[in-house]
Amino acid sequence: MLQASNVQIASTVPSSAVYKNLDQIPPSHHVLTVQSFLMHLVKISALALTLSLAVSAHAQTVDVPAATGNADLTIYNNNFAMVRERRTFKMPGPAAQLVMGGVPRELQPETAFLQVLKGDAVRVTEQIFNFDVLTPSKLLERAVGSEVSVISVNPGNGREVTERARVLSVNEGLVLEINGKIHTNHPGRIVFDSIPAGVRARPTLIMSATGKGAQDVDAELSYLTGGLSWHPDYVAQYDSDSNRMTLLAWATVTNTTSSDFPNAKMKLIAGQVNRTRPSASPMPMMARAAMKAEAADMAQSFGGGIAPTAGLATYVYTIPKLTSLGPFETKQLGLLNSQSIPVRRQITVRAEPYYYTQAMRGVQPESRADVELMFKNDAAAKLGMPLPAGVVRVYGSDSEGAPQFLGEDRIDHTAVGGEVTLSLGNDFDIPVQREQLNYVRATDNISITTWRVTISNAKSRPVTVRVIEPIPGAWEIAKESHPHTKQDAGSALWTLEIPAKGKTVLEYSARITM
Repeated sequence: MLQASNVQIASTVPSSAVYKNLDQIPPSHHVLTVQSFLMHLVKISALALTLSLAVSAHAQTVDVPAATGNADLTIYNNNFAMVRERRTFKMPGPAAQLVMGGVPRELQPETAFLQVLKGDAVRVTEQIFNFDVLTPSKLLERAVGSEVSVISVNPGNGREVTERARVLSVNEGLVLEINGKIHTNHPGRIVFDSIPAGVRARPTLIMSATGKGAQDVDAELSYLTGGLSWHPDYVAQYDSDSNRMTLLAWATVTNTTSSDFPNAKMKLIAGQVNRTRPSASPMPMMARAAMKAEAADMAQSFGGGIAPTAGLATYVYTIPKLTSLGPFETKQLGLLNSQSIPVRRQITVRAEPYYYTQAMRGVQPESRADVELMFKNDAAAKLGMPLPAGVVRVYGSDSEGAPQFLGEDRIDHTAVGGEVTLSLGNDFDIPVQREQLNYVRATDNISITTWRVTISNAKSRPVTVRVIEPIPGAWEIAKESHPHTKQDAGSALWTLEIPAKGKTVLEYSARITM
């Protein structure tokens, strides 16, 4: 064996041959020294492997009970969630196989983390996610090459007959060997001797763990999973006489997994967190990354609803009461209730950018007057809290006072101080005609175009219409029948008064440099 300062040759060298250093070893003994060293390495490796197998062989299987207490669910907009749940179990010895059922099939196993809250440290050395759940077809697939019992009814006496059979194939139908004969489409029912190894009744996370020995452990299991999502749905009641609106918001939470989350502490995350591209996986809808929400209370209440807290790049809506979310269930939770919001009603005509990049004489592009409701997300509007992106459905009353659906629109995430515009559809009484009068390409990158926009009003009262023209490139209005304002770098705005039962014609020429 090799020692710190001496080199002793193995049994092929006289036992008295002990040298102070390698230089004293005769050349004829060098090969024997290396061979002896390698033999020792092989023996050590074999011993380590034997010890490892011995530890694995003595690792007892522990069926960890389902989550105790209230699970914490942090659910994101884009179909994934972070789950934290308490698990208590007993470590039977220094090594154990922890079998944790009740987890979603969409669980992302590489994100699973076991943290001991009470008890000595437990180290997870290996984990297996078994999502091959028990089904009749799965039992047959795993039984190929094995024997099963086949029970059929004797048509003569009506008694059941049991025969042993070997499963030969399950491709495109069941093929059995019974008493040396090959059978297909056998009418009997199949009885299996046992559940095949590796097949479980529900998705299971198996952790190989080591610890100090027998002890009671209180731990928290955390993981990311797909199959959980939420989105807000808004309902608005608009009063056209007062130009005010009541806005309600529901958080629609959906669980498409087979897992049950009773009495969960639920947080909903509004906003987009960065996620890396998923790797190839047999489990759909996997989440790859999540940002930790560092909550900071905001000063104002959320219109009588749930007050959000700010995260790194998101907002967190904490549901104030425990909520149960069953498998394959959709639930709606109250998120916002804000009354008497001041609203501006306006009519807007918009063009398309491609109108200005080509000759369109003789073609009348479609144009319409959209009815829009606008309000500001601030304290004066009884809001002043971040609004998560979602669909707003607007209702009003007709001339007889009966409720009517006015239209719907999708809003983006709207920060405090932002403005919300809801487009409800086309105003039938305000037709719009658009015509290109001229298009000239002065140079390779300069063009001049002239447009006429005719807006009619069939109502018995005058209306104000905004005409927004999204002009590409660097532009200037060379000539116009009505003054414009530059709404932003890419659009010009005309505000026109349309008389009752009359019309207004807007003509302008734009010089565009691309």
